[in-house]
Order: sequence, then C-alpha cells, then structure tokens
Amino acid sequence: MNRKLRAILAMLLVCGMLLGTLAACSGPDDQPDTPTTPSNPDTPGSDGQEPAGSKIIEKLDVGSTTLWETLTPFRNTSAQFSTFVRHIYDRLAVRTVTGEYVPQAAKSWEVADDGVTYHIALYENITDSQGNHITADDIVWIIEENMSRGLKPCFNKVDHVEKTGDYTFDIVMKQNIVDMLPMVLYSTYVFSRAAFEASPDEFATSLVSTSPYEVTDFVAGSHITFTLRDDYWQSEDLIDPALANNVKVLTYHYITEASQQQIGLETGTINAMGSMSATSVQNFEGNDDYVMVNGPSSNGIQLFFSGADSKVVANDVNLRLAICYALDIDGIIAAAYSGYAEPMHDVVPRTNVGYLPKWDNEEYFSYNVDLAKEYLAKSNYNNEELTLLALTSANRLAQMIQSYLGAIGIQLKLNVCDAAQWSSSQTDGNNYDLVLAPIGNGLVNLWSNRFDSNAYANGDATSRKDQTLTDMLYSTWTNEGFTEENIDAVHKYIMDNCYGYGVVLPLVTAVYDAKLNITHAVITDSGDVDMAASIYG
Repeated sequence: MNRKLRAILAMLLVCGMLLGTLAACSGPDDQPDTPTTPSNPDTPGSDGQEPAGSKIIEKLDVGSTTLWETLTPFRNTSAQFSTFVRHIYDRLAVRTVTGEYVPQAAKSWEVADDGVTYHIALYENITDSQGNHITADDIVWIIEENMSRGLKPCFNKVDHVEKTGDYTFDIVMKQNIVDMLPMVLYSTYVFSRAAFEASPDEFATSLVSTSPYEVTDFVAGSHITFTLRDDYWQSEDLIDPALANNVKVLTYHYITEASQQQIGLETGTINAMGSMSATSVQNFEGNDDYVMVNGPSSNGIQLFFSGADSKVVANDVNLRLAICYALDIDGIIAAAYSGYAEPMHDVVPRTNVGYLPKWDNEEYFSYNVDLAKEYLAKSNYNNEELTLLALTSANRLAQMIQSYLGAIGIQLKLNVCDAAQWSSSQTDGNNYDLVLAPIGNGLVNLWSNRFDSNAYANGDATSRKDQTLTDMLYSTWTNEGFTEENIDAVHKYIMDNCYGYGVVLPLVTAVYDAKLNITHAVITDSGDVDMAASIYG
C-alpha cells in the first residue's frame, strides 16, 4: 500500500472531528521532494514565499536552555527534540514544524498490507566524518541496541528489525500504532557501529558522526561547538531547506539563568537566545536592535504523580485531586512566566496532533482552595513530607507549587536538580511523589512515554501499573481505533484518576541580534528558531 512521502502517519483533527490517518512513504526508487521551509509570520521576510538563497555565516554563538550532558547516541528521550540535536547526529527522518517527516538518512519508507511491517531504504552513499560507510547492517544493529537498552519507549513498540539488502531493512512493529513508526525513524541516530565500538566511552565525550557538522568542542554542562564538514555525504540539492546548514561554526552555550541570557545578548557573547526566559524577554520588547520570534511550545509543563506503591500519592486519588485544585494557574503564569504561557486543559498540549479542541471549553481542575481542602480531608494524607522532582529551569514554578500546597496543609520538599540527575530519576516513581516534566510532541508519543505500563521495568514513567489504562491506549492508538470517542475516553480516564495535570503551555521566544539580517527564520518542531537553517540576507 503506497503512501505519500513526507506525511507519515499524520493525524489531523479539524473542528474536533478526526479526519483520518496518512502514512507517509514513497517507493524505494523515488527521490524525495524538496519542500518549502515553514514560514513564521512574525519574522521579517517570512511571507510564506519560497525563500531566496542564504549567505554563509562564518560563526554564531547561540544560548540554549537545553543540556546535552553526553554525546552518546543511546540515551532517553530527554532533550531529543532540541534544535541542535540534528547537528550531533543525522536521523533516519526528521520532523518539521508542520508535523511532516522528511527523509534524512532514510531515502524512503513504505508500509506493507499487514499495517505493521515497514520497508525502509537507505541512501547508499552515507559516510561519517572518518569515512566509514553506513549500510543496513549498522542501522539494524542500532535499532536492536535501542530495543535492548530500553531507554526510549518507542523502541519497545518494535517487534523486530531485519536486513533485506545492503541498504534496505524492515521494521516490524508489535502493533498498528498511529505515529509510532515515524517516532522510531526520528529517534534512530545514524552512525557507524565499528566507530562506536572503537570508542572508549561509547561516544560520551567524542564522537564520529554522519551529520553535516563535527563536534569540535564539547564541555558537558557548558557548551558544544559544531564545525561544518566539507565532506558531508548528502548532495546539496537533496537537503531539505528545513535542514540547511548556513553557518560554518556554531556554538551552543547552556544558559538557564535569566540575567545571564540577557547579559549574553546585550554584550554580544551570544548572537541569539533560544527559548529565552520569560523574565528576560520583556527587556527586549520594542527594541529594534533585536528580533523576537514567539510561538506556543510543542511541550507543556506537566505535573505527574508517582505510581510506586512506596509513595503516599500513588493510591490516593483524593490527595492527587487536592494538589491539582490547590494550584492557581493564572498566578503561576503571571509570576513564573511573566505572562508568556497559557493554561492547559489536558496533559497533552493543544499544539500536539490528536488534541481535541473541545477540551478547551471543559472544566479542568480550576483553582479552588475550599475544594482542595475538602479532597485533602477525604484523603489518607497524614502530614507526610512529599517530594517534588524538578529541573533547575523550573525552580520558580516548583517554589510556587510548594507555596500553594503549603497553604492547604501539604508539606512539600523540593528536589531541584540538573538535567543529568533529572533524566536518570524522572522515569522511576520511587524517586519522587510529584515530578514536573516538560513533554509533548504528539498525543500518542506522550501517552506511550508516560502511561504505558509496559514502557519501563517498573511500569509506566511513574512506576504505575494500570492495565486498564494500558489496554485503552493500545486499542486507541491503532489506525482504526484512533477516533475522537476513544481519545476522549482516555482523556477522561486520566482526569478521573488524576494521574497527571497539564500545568502550563509556555510560549517559546527566541531573541536574536537584528544585525544578523535573517530574512527567513526556520522554525523547528519544538517552536524554536533553527539558526543554521535560517536564511541570511
């Protein structure tokens, strides 16, 4: 069964009605089209027209709030949607802001009539920076290794992978799952098995990659520098505009402190700041020396409750409800996000495919202190100290949650940590009572990552084992079962049991120096500006 290239399993919901599913692919011999880069109406020159060619920028320094603590390709989902990841590794396919998947190392893909077997064809000329030639043997091993390590839930949905030719292979899914094959393609980083096995630390500090850039300087928790290769394997005419490389040397600096973000821009230490702190954004409003690009994030900020039996919140829905009703979201948006966020109405952000617009008009844990106290009185809470796990970047939000819960009599201790500690702790509910997680990028992906009881060794991402919910997910996320009625049923089940709470959907604001003269800003699927792919006048 043929599918159109660049629209793999895209689900569109219009006016709350499910219109259908498109599984994208082309035949093995087809060459990919060259799509137009998504335009941003708020950016000068982004008028929806095909952008003119770009001049090449010699060097850029960009601030980032995302930490890449290790270069190894075998890692969890934390930070995999960040803008600069494409400079570390090529993927089999890449997703654009429109939700389309465009080929990168995979030349084409098509689904068999059984709905679970996918035939993948690689480009035959892929090489890394050391000249190692990439074949189907490498990719089959990479996927099998991802399956074995169990760090990304999407690989748990793969039954097996097998080589069918020197540059072709099949991925056989366990189930017919909407949007899961694209996530496998997106999550598969492409590299040489031989180079990886020769590495003394599994590429943790130094890697050999197939991407257009080499990592020429990397200090975990500080910065990462990319230098454009002159021997990149892909021909220029087949590189999608959303993946263009118009900067020779590009350094990302890890900057989470709002004042340092502002100082970096004002002093010229950085030329641009992605996902800028809301407290600093205001200082650049109306300043013609800088350009601001705003848009809703694909990731929300969600609160999830531990499902581990050792935790008091795990089996006490009244306590979980008390916590949700105690939070003043309007106050959080004003104080923690300086107004640059909006309330959520589900654990899935409204920007994600599969979200039902009707949820926006439904009651969703509206701030009510009296009701929160009523639920607390009905709970089994006995003045225990609960622990909230959160990233350092969410410290202000965590403090506000602590204050709101203290107002109704709940003791909350904060465990605010760096990205490395958070990543290693957040999928085990024994490490916390509550966890703040910035996630999204698709309803099915979020469900799979957070609520599938078979996703991790201890259950779902909170160590809960709810087979009823898991069965609902499995029946809903098939092509046939992905209906508005079934999606809504999962939404209500998660709400009724209060397993998670969508707190806020932040606005992503990138700020860059106007002297860069960007005539067309390329927006990524995470809402940020891709400085390498953007067009410079």
